[in-house]
Amino acid sequence: EYWNVQVGTWQQARPPIDALTGGPWRDQLGSTHHEAGTLYAGAPGTSITDGNGKFHNVANAYVAGPAVFPTLGSANPSLTALSLARRTAEAIVVAAVAMPTGAGFAPLSLNQADWQLVAQLGSQPQMLRFGNVMETSGGYGLYFYTKEQFANFALWLEWREAGTGANSGVFIRTPSAAVANALQQAVDQGHEIQIDDAGAPDGAAIHRTGAIYALQAPSSFPVAPAGQWNTYLIEANGPQITVTLNGIQVTSYTSDRRGSGYLALQTHDFPSRVQFRNLQMKKLP
Repeated sequence: EYWNVQVGTWQQARPPIDALTGGPWRDQLGSTHHEAGTLYAGAPGTSITDGNGKFHNVANAYVAGPAVFPTLGSANPSLTALSLARRTAEAIVVAAVAMPTGAGFAPLSLNQADWQLVAQLGSQPQMLRFGNVMETSGGYGLYFYTKEQFANFALWLEWREAGTGANSGVFIRTPSAAVANALQQAVDQGHEIQIDDAGAPDGAAIHRTGAIYALQAPSSFPVAPAGQWNTYLIEANGPQITVTLNGIQVTSYTSDRRGSGYLALQTHDFPSRVQFRNLQMKKLP
């Protein structure tokens, strides 16, 4: 039976379709979220889209709506559509996020219990969290990864600056966050892989992005513009430390400092804002 919205009754006969407007029987194209089956999801060759709503054989085209389902049990499937939209959005993000090449990488814990912020006296640094993204804020400090120490390793991560000249860094092989004067000990005994296009305070290459701060200048500066993500691959193997920025090795240094220790992310100053995500670690023999 068909519901006649004009008179408010059910009827056996299929109503005629108004060719111009569709009348009460047909919604305008794009005006309804109720259709099912027209873009149904499934295996390639037997369906239009995959399980994430991506069109088969199309590199970057997705659909999020009830049309991907063969049938629907609700006349207003809002929750179904919202759940699907979330799943599709997550799939798009995963596909767009860069990942390190090679086997053996595993993500560092994002549990806040595995991190500790040490602040400079009189300063109020913060490491803000936005889902899986960490963002520096406020004054000077180091955000130590306290879960474990690392000796020989390859650390891969993404970072981006909110504006040109934002200042931060990735410290490796530092003493514990619990030692006296931990911030200075990290500077004196560890290694800071710099993030600062301006190279403060003097613009010298040894203080710019890609440098092992105050120890080794980078050979080039293949940095993405502010607001875009960059990748760092930091490899420490015995005394040898190399830095690869956006796929280009820019720094190689033979160190006589500590051969193991902790990782830390630097919060430098206000208004510097630097974000980090997708920290991946591979332990080396």
